[in-house]
Amino acid sequence: MKIKICGITRPEEIEYLNEYAPDFAGFVFYGPSKRNVTIEQAVSLANRLSEDIRRVAVMVSPEPGDIIKIQETGVFDIIQVHRKLSDKVLECAKLPVWYAVNIEGDMEEAVKNAIGEIPEACRDKISGIVADAKDFGSGKTFNWHKSKRMLKAGTRSPADKYSFILAGGLNPENVSEGIRIFAPDVVDVSSGVEGTDGKDKVKISAFIQAVRSYERMDQDE
Repeated sequence: MKIKICGITRPEEIEYLNEYAPDFAGFVFYGPSKRNVTIEQAVSLANRLSEDIRRVAVMVSPEPGDIIKIQETGVFDIIQVHRKLSDKVLECAKLPVWYAVNIEGDMEEAVKNAIGEIPEACRDKISGIVADAKDFGSGKTFNWHKSKRMLKAGTRSPADKYSFILAGGLNPENVSEGIRIFAPDVVDVSSGVEGTDGKDKVKISAFIQAVRSYERMDQDE
């Protein structure tokens, strides 16, 4: 089980991540978001991260030029795309792409439809599917119990070939339940580990501890 802490904006938050060692750190490039950073700010922050933490550039309906700028920094490992993902963007993507799907009803159906809209020749550029709430960044979950379980064991799904990232409203109190229901490859948190001024060290610690505790409990059963 891997962990992504998203929406990093401050040097203090880099220190928290280096101490608690999640697997991924996300940097948001989206003007309306309170977590928005410039490429220059993100590069400065990312360069302070431990080499073991992979850098994710989170973008909303990017144009090919936006992707090229991110790749030219040489800093990022993954591009995460919300909303529109065009074939032109995928054609110029040299980094693995995580495609975020906003879930309103059944997750399996939403993911199937989203993948179906992507030209087949470009699908190999996608390495992960992010199952997110209807309004990304809202701190709310989608209806977990209304969605079918999208598991790699025992079922065949259009998403089986991709890593599965569970996002949307996760926090230290509910992440264990999300893992139990969906068995994701990655859990992705942002607002669930925030305080009054950005990411909160205690909440990050609690979130990571909750994930690791669930893993240990699962292994003991």
